[in-house]
Amino acid sequence: MKFRRKETVEAVQWTGKNQAEVKAFAGQFAMFDFADVTGDGALDPVLKVKSREKISAANAGDYIVRGKDGVFIIAEKSAFERDWESAE
Repeated sequence: MKFRRKETVEAVQWTGKNQAEVKAFAGQFAMFDFADVTGDGALDPVLKVKSREKISAANAGDYIVRGKDGVFIIAEKSAFERDWESAE
């Protein structure tokens, strides 16, 4: 999907289960670990995104945004949906 603010960017929402979609979108900048996030004993995927400065963990619902300079950032769901509108 494409979204726009003052510029158009590409983004994908991390659902906590769409590893293939996120990996196809962000390539080597998306990394996955596995941990018991929910406390039920099952290993859940944990998404980490590499930007220029650091590696950050994303929460389910967050958006992974690729800026026009090719840098990936994590945008919290509420902030992303407040600041961006669909361009499609």
